[in-house]
Amino acid sequence: MLEFENIESPLPANFVMPNLLLLAGAGQNVGKTSFGVACIQYLKRLNYKVNALKITPHFHSKNPVYLIVQEKNFQISLEKDINGSKDSSRLLRAGADEVFFVQTKSDQALTKAFNLVSTMADKQVLWICESGGLREIVEPGLFLYFKMKDQFPIKASAQRLMPLANRIVAFDGINFDFSPEEIQIQNHRFSLK
Repeated sequence: MLEFENIESPLPANFVMPNLLLLAGAGQNVGKTSFGVACIQYLKRLNYKVNALKITPHFHSKNPVYLIVQEKNFQISLEKDINGSKDSSRLLRAGADEVFFVQTKSDQALTKAFNLVSTMADKQVLWICESGGLREIVEPGLFLYFKMKDQFPIKASAQRLMPLANRIVAFDGINFDFSPEEIQIQNHRFSLK
């Protein structure tokens, strides 16, 4: 495990990461992880190397299985439990080459943690990340915002993030109104077809 005390983040405010597919949503159980799983499976069928990143804005009480970075306001771990029930295990089971699990306590900590994670793989890796807060730090290749069908989010975070989305995806609890096959990858850049 590495320990960092005073990491300065070199990420500019508009850090652009075209090889990042960012998933955020209007609360829990709106299909973000299920869609992430489907995307990983789709990209692996196309023979891409794919890393996944799950970010939470709080610390969980259970210690991560493989902690690689520990700082006062964030932790980065690698998911190694392919049979677990956590979202990060589901992403690993779907075929992700590596799954990082980041726990943060602030936006500044999120910037620092993401900066470290983004340097842990070469530019040819595609990233699928589940995080709402990250969109305010990074401009991804593609940003999808998830909500339940017929749901009208009123939370301030939803009102702030939805206009930034390349596509708002509705989920009815089983199906999405959008498919991973509608995503295009050219020169390791995500976009809509």
